[in-house]
Amino acid sequence: MMNSTTGLTRRKLISGLAALALMPSSLIAGGGRQNQGNRNIWLSAQGDRPETYGIGWYNQSSSTGKQSLSGFRGHAVTLHPSTNRVLMFARRPGTRAIEVDLKSGDHRQAFECKSNRHLFGHGCFSPDGKFLFTTEAEIDTGRGLIAVRDANSYELLAEMSSHGIGPHELKLLKDGKTLVVANGGILTHPDTGRKKLNLDSMSSNLCYIDASSGKKLSIHRVTEPKASIRHLDVADDDTVAFAMQFQRSAAAHDRLVPLAASHRLGNSLHLFEAPEAVTMQMHDYIGSVAINNSNRVVGFTSPKGSIALFWNLNNGTFLGYHRLHDVCGIAVTADEGYFALTSSNGQMRLLDSRTLKENRALRQHPDVRWDNHLLLTTG
Repeated sequence: MMNSTTGLTRRKLISGLAALALMPSSLIAGGGRQNQGNRNIWLSAQGDRPETYGIGWYNQSSSTGKQSLSGFRGHAVTLHPSTNRVLMFARRPGTRAIEVDLKSGDHRQAFECKSNRHLFGHGCFSPDGKFLFTTEAEIDTGRGLIAVRDANSYELLAEMSSHGIGPHELKLLKDGKTLVVANGGILTHPDTGRKKLNLDSMSSNLCYIDASSGKKLSIHRVTEPKASIRHLDVADDDTVAFAMQFQRSAAAHDRLVPLAASHRLGNSLHLFEAPEAVTMQMHDYIGSVAINNSNRVVGFTSPKGSIALFWNLNNGTFLGYHRLHDVCGIAVTADEGYFALTSSNGQMRLLDSRTLKENRALRQHPDVRWDNHLLLTTG
C-alpha cells in the first residue's frame, strides 16, 4: 500500500504515471539510445578511500576523464532520460544522492533520506523524466520501501512497500508503469554497518509492483532459500535477468548454486547453468548484470571471482567468460556492438557482443577507480 505526504502529491503521482500508458513505445524505450553515432561516456561511482569517493566519468571520444567528489561512497548511477543530469546513490546504509550535470560538470546534493530511512544504492527514473524511484529501508523495522520523488525538485511524494526485506536494484518494465524489484531478503541495520542479521530466516524474492498504486502484481522466489536476489536488468521484451549472492555460511549443504537466472511475467523462473569449474570461480557472488538486446546475450560479473560470464537469454545456453581482476561494472554500448567491463584498478575493456572476444585496441586505463556499477551514455 502506498503512503503519500499529501493527497495532492498522490494525485500528481497517479496522473503522471497513468499518462505513461499513452506514450509511444519508441519514447518509452528511447532513453540512452539517442545520438548513437557519438562515442560512449562511461559513468560510475569511483574512489578507493573516503577522500576520493565520488562519481567519475570518462569520454571515450576525447579520452578525458572527470570526477566530482561526494563525501560518501556511491553504488549505482542513473541518467535522467531527457537531460544531462545523472544521479549517484549512496552505498547501503547511506542516505544521500548527488546530481551531476555532465555538460557543465556542476554538482549538488540531490536529496537526503527522511529520518529513519536509508538507501540501498539504486534508483531509476520514470521514462517521462517526472519521477524518481529508489529502494530504501525503514530503519526501525527493516521493512523494504520504494520511495517516489519528484525528479526535478527531489521532493518526496510517496512511499510504497517493496514487499520484502532488503530491496536492492529496481527497474521499470517497458510499459513504464510496472516496477520490478530485487528484494535481497537480508536484514541489516546502520548501527551494525553491513552485518547480516537474519541469515537463519532470510527470504528473498523478485517482485513486480504497480508503480502508481504500490499493488503487488506478482512475486517469485528461487528454490534455494539462501540465495539473495540483488541485481537485475530488463530486456526489450520485459524478460528480467537477475543475479544472486549465495549466503554459504548459512546454508545447510555444500553444493554449488546457480547465481544467474531470468524471468518473464506469466512464465516460470529459469536458472542459468554453467560448467562446475566456472560456477566455482564466482565464489557464490554476482555483482552486476547487463542485457544486450540486439543478440539476446546477457552478461554477469563476479568481482570476487574476477570473471565476467555470458549466457543466451532465450535458452540459457552458457556462452563463455572473460577474466578481469575485480571486475564488477558491466554495460552495453549505445550501438550494442560491445559489452563494456570496468574494474577497481581502473581498467576498461570492450568485448564484441557477438564473439565475446576483447577488442584490445579499445582497451583503456584512465585514472578512475571504478566501483560497483557502470552506466554508458553518449555525448
